[in-house]
Amino acid sequence: MAALMPFIYSTTMSGVLFTCICQNKNIISGMEDINKLNSGVGRRRRSGSINSSTANSSTTATTSSLTAKSKRTRRKKGYDTFVTYQLALILLLPFAVHIALGGIEKSGGVMLWSFLCPMGAAFFRSATESIRWFKLYMGINCILLVYGFWDVTNDHGEMVYDVEGGEGSSSLSSSETTIQKLYWLMNIIGVKCVIFAAVFLFARELEKEYTKSEEVLGNILPSSIVKRIKRGEFPIVDHVADTTILFADLVGFTKASTELHPNFLIGLFLRDIFQEFDDLVYKHGLEKIKTIGDAYMVVGGLNHSGEELSEQSQSQSAKYEYQPAHATNTMFMAMEMFTALDKINQKYNLSFDLRIGVHTGPVVAGVLGLKRFTYDVWGDSVNTASRMESNGIPAMIHLSEEMYQSVCNMDDMFDFSCCGKLEIKGKGEMTTYLALPHAAKDDNIEER
Repeated sequence: MAALMPFIYSTTMSGVLFTCICQNKNIISGMEDINKLNSGVGRRRRSGSINSSTANSSTTATTSSLTAKSKRTRRKKGYDTFVTYQLALILLLPFAVHIALGGIEKSGGVMLWSFLCPMGAAFFRSATESIRWFKLYMGINCILLVYGFWDVTNDHGEMVYDVEGGEGSSSLSSSETTIQKLYWLMNIIGVKCVIFAAVFLFARELEKEYTKSEEVLGNILPSSIVKRIKRGEFPIVDHVADTTILFADLVGFTKASTELHPNFLIGLFLRDIFQEFDDLVYKHGLEKIKTIGDAYMVVGGLNHSGEELSEQSQSQSAKYEYQPAHATNTMFMAMEMFTALDKINQKYNLSFDLRIGVHTGPVVAGVLGLKRFTYDVWGDSVNTASRMESNGIPAMIHLSEEMYQSVCNMDDMFDFSCCGKLEIKGKGEMTTYLALPHAAKDDNIEER
């Protein structure tokens, strides 16, 4: 049996490699999805239903999303398979050598190395999964120890006959040997249980702290940016060619801050309104950048590492497939921000208005600095969006001409009106537009 151990090990490792190779089949399925998408876009392009730039951008975005998702899936499955096989090898091979060499004494206690399996599972997988490996280890361990103990006891308990054929007598050391073996088994199993309990508790607390730190980082930075920083990529500077930037500001908040108690105005009202806005950001698949006093900044279209839009944002933008999805989702969020503000105003018996400005264009996004860094965006598009907000009208959405051209076919949801050429600080004359949600228009009619 001992001579077969190299063969067993080689065969098992071959199985590990074969399983990892089989994971490459996911590439084929991912490419099939991409080919289906390309063929569908090609048919629509030939039929004239979409223009070339829209088709190319849609194909590129979806292709990169599928490729990134396929890579992440293959990498995770490959790692999980590799760790599982390694844990199984660590668990079973020492036991196999133990059996082949004839017990714990003849094998030199090689089976003790199997204890690394549940300990490794606690650190490389999870504390919960380590429990399953520990139960399996203890089951095999107890069976082999009890079996070996039974054999030794029978050997010492055999009848000894004298040469003259007299009546046999049992070995006097039989009971002492039995007690010694029992203590020996109890000590081995007991020590292992104590060590594993300590490792399990440590790993569980480590997982809790790791989860907390990940949640904090996820609330501060986008998840893909966190991964890049962990890989040592810093500073992070990305050029994004097509985004939508939204600025929102509470009208009259500065004056109210001198009249209302801070605990009420900021600790209750502003807290609730920002929480409502945060929910809308997640709902519409956008990215919250920061709050500046009572102002709120959102950017759509950053598409970190091919992350997919939420189901909500996909469904609402499907109706307007000829315009950028991030522009559509930003307009829907702007519309719902007014509704959220009305709800919070009624809750606290206040009457704040909201002024919103939106612009679309390229930005530079990233993380700079050494301490207390945040994810931010820079560029002329950011300044233009800020100017749209500061020159806007309360309860309406102020759009740049570029933004209007992107969403002008949403006239079933908004009433658009041209403001003509306005003098914008730092920009000169600009043609801008106002968008009034139909829901707000209906409310104004009812009030009249």
